[in-house]
Amino acid sequence: MLEGIVYQNKDRLSAGLIVAGWDPINGGTVYNIPLGGGLFKGPWAIGGSGSTYIYGYCDATFREDWGQEETVEFVKNALALAMSRDGSSGGTIRLAIITEGGVERVFVPGNELPPFGDKL
Repeated sequence: MLEGIVYQNKDRLSAGLIVAGWDPINGGTVYNIPLGGGLFKGPWAIGGSGSTYIYGYCDATFREDWGQEETVEFVKNALALAMSRDGSSGGTIRLAIITEGGVERVFVPGNELPPFGDKL
């Protein structure tokens, strides 16, 4: 449905979408619907102005056999790295951890971000 909406409005809509969820048949699932439409399922998806800086990091670092804690740390590191390079990526992290048990929201303030900016 969202792929169709984005595609039908590609000349008026300037947005890509990341859609994620959990269901008993498929477990956790992530879809990327980029600018202009299309639907791509994968183990992770990134978008936005800072994403161009971290595709290589995500490709080289992500492992599908990680547990929740390792995955959350990967996401925090990827976002902090993007923010250290892209002034439009914001100054805090807001995560939604989606599991069989529901959605857990996590807020990481700017003073608690991983220190990638200091190491570049």
